[in-house]
Amino acid sequence: MSPNADKNSLRDDVWDARYFGLILELGETHSSRYESQTLKLLKQKELEISFDGVRIKYKLSLTGCRFFVGNDDSRMKRNSWTRMGWRKASKMRALPNFFATSEADVQIDRTEY
Repeated sequence: MSPNADKNSLRDDVWDARYFGLILELGETHSSRYESQTLKLLKQKELEISFDGVRIKYKLSLTGCRFFVGNDDSRMKRNSWTRMGWRKASKMRALPNFFATSEADVQIDRTEY
């Protein structure tokens, strides 16, 4: 039996390709903005942005970062935490991709419905 013989697996593969492709695209398109957001977040420990009309709030912890996604009426819709390590340098490397991932989550969520 081939690994993608199941219709659900094939659908998951298509969704995965779309999601991870979007993360890469956002990372390339918005790299300079993500770099400036990284510096700002490392300095202030919290950052709030609006992306596609949706509020995203980032909070830095000692070992990682959390983001909260709110819908248009500011109620929290989703949150996620990612471990990035203790060092500032490791956070500096991980945050741009984290920003792209959070924005991809917002875009994918809006296209699912």
